[in-house]
Amino acid sequence: MVHTNLALALEERRRQVLLAGDMSALQGLLADGLVYVHSTGVSDRKDSYLHKLSGASLKYLELNFSDLQVQSLSQTAVVTGRMAAVISKDGQRKDVASLFMTVWACGADGAWRLHAHQGTPAPIV
Repeated sequence: MVHTNLALALEERRRQVLLAGDMSALQGLLADGLVYVHSTGVSDRKDSYLHKLSGASLKYLELNFSDLQVQSLSQTAVVTGRMAAVISKDGQRKDVASLFMTVWACGADGAWRLHAHQGTPAPIV
């Protein structure tokens, strides 16, 4: 399905933008009403998430997605998968392993944007 390939391409673009620290490109990928829930339980809106990433508070040093699956709906795609990352959080290096769900939707302008992200710590196996 068309939305499946598009959603996977959007997730790859998000990954690349986060690694590059390209706030301008990231801002274009995020919906104004974004709700971003981190695997720690902390929640951000678009502005607060961008603020964390543009300062020294949060930086992605390594970021990989795996086991991606897409559920395609009319003008929406829900992506689930695993994330493995190395981040710098307030200057401290941390490994993060989580399961996530993202919701991408096509707006009236025809652009696809991230509307929601929910992360949860990956179970230890």
